[in-house]
Amino acid sequence: MDTEINEMIKLLFDNGFKQREMCSFLGASGYKISERHLRRLLKSLGLRRRSFDRPHNEIRQAVMSELMHWSPWQGIRAMHKRVRDVRGIQPCYRNDVAMIMRQLDASGLLGRCPGKKRIERRNYFSRGPNYTWHIDGNDKLKFFGIWVHLGIDGFSRKIIWLKAGTSNRQQTFVARYFFDAIQEHSGCPRFIRADRGKENLLVGQMQVAFHFRESGDQGRDSFRVGTSVHNQAMMESGMLDLDNPVQINCLQYTHLPLLERELNIEQRLWNTHDIRKQRNVPGPFGKPDLLFTAPPEGFADVLCNVDDDLLKYAEQLVCGVNEPLLVANEAFRTISETILQNTNFPSSPEGSLAAYLMLVEKFTTALQTRGISIPSTFAEANEIYQLLANEPGSL
Repeated sequence: MDTEINEMIKLLFDNGFKQREMCSFLGASGYKISERHLRRLLKSLGLRRRSFDRPHNEIRQAVMSELMHWSPWQGIRAMHKRVRDVRGIQPCYRNDVAMIMRQLDASGLLGRCPGKKRIERRNYFSRGPNYTWHIDGNDKLKFFGIWVHLGIDGFSRKIIWLKAGTSNRQQTFVARYFFDAIQEHSGCPRFIRADRGKENLLVGQMQVAFHFRESGDQGRDSFRVGTSVHNQAMMESGMLDLDNPVQINCLQYTHLPLLERELNIEQRLWNTHDIRKQRNVPGPFGKPDLLFTAPPEGFADVLCNVDDDLLKYAEQLVCGVNEPLLVANEAFRTISETILQNTNFPSSPEGSLAAYLMLVEKFTTALQTRGISIPSTFAEANEIYQLLANEPGSL
């Protein structure tokens, strides 16, 4: 019992939860302790956030490393969580990170000043956790054969899933994300909001079926559609030809695992960050994980149970667990794995880029040696991979 509480406290501490938030989260999980007792446990575990002796050099090195791949729209708070919660450098003050970023990213901080970019705010109301899940895809990486899909709880703003895949048209991919979320949370939301894309059809059928047995025709309203509102250096350098399916497959194979890892980190950071109270804006505020697990007074979790027989039938309709991350065919993956077997892949963006260049060079050489022209479609590319795989020692 004590070991379980200590592990949970350490996990919450590492994710940046405050003491009062820890007590609420532990209470919702069945461990009711006072803040005073929590402080004693934190002291016994050696967990502290404040100290005059802080690893300034480690913090500076971490900020410098993150800035090499940093989004221009993320600021000091995001960097602080990245250094403290992901890299595990503690104690770490936000002021320390701010001072370093003023030295290393002065232009970025200036561009993110209040008033530089205003977002139109709208009032949004939800009855509680799992009342409405909003799902949508992001096509900004579609030229590279990569699509990102998101599911988020409307009340707590908790990210339910954030996944990358090789297609935005496969209904079974999105259905797999939805099915895994249902299993993880032991139920489905009251409503799902999505756009009219065909990739959401199977999710809509599953959602309606889950509610139809209990609500009858009213269950059809559980899936709502509406408009989707969305709040290339490699091409310029000549390293990537978007009309070459082989290069696209090499890019997917080398960068999808890295992107999936980064998306998991961003999901964790978002779900444990503070949503600050805004003037004249209704709604709950706090950490999405805490709002989702222990909603404030006046709100209740409205998760809907799903019958086991319906869940087993739905499992037959979705794709395999890792299928959205599979690139090309089995022959391509086998050849690529053989080429990269002695490399440290994908440890970093630089490592993924090196692996990509290595694969492109090997496949290009193999095609030129056999006098095979560059395929125009992915189907033709798959046939070439199968041909190369049937020739021992071809690469």
